[in-house]
Amino acid sequence: MKTIKIAFFALACLFLTANLGMATTPIKSKIEKEKILLMNKIRKAVAKTNFVEFMEIGKSELIVLRCTINENNQVVVSKVIGFDDELKEAVRKTMKHSSIMASSNLVGEELALQVKFKVEKQ
Repeated sequence: MKTIKIAFFALACLFLTANLGMATTPIKSKIEKEKILLMNKIRKAVAKTNFVEFMEIGKSELIVLRCTINENNQVVVSKVIGFDDELKEAVRKTMKHSSIMASSNLVGEELALQVKFKVEKQ
């Protein structure tokens, strides 16, 4: 009788932990979708940077942008990584003037994305 109770208790614990793990999955997937949408908004804002005057025709530059979401749900640039200092400053100014808001689920999150700037030959 005692072994049946222990087996039943172990089985109940197994079902409980399985259900708890599944309950958090939809929230995590929702947050991931929100991150993807937010990163697309950031890419669109950064694409508005006037970078032609900083680069030669036919050249390209890769910038890594690290952003955090503050307690006011605003996207704030924490770091811009790249080789061209003028382009990095232009990206900072563009992001400072664009007020991108995030959902409250993403407060405190840090996002990193790569943006490639390229001046096409005319």
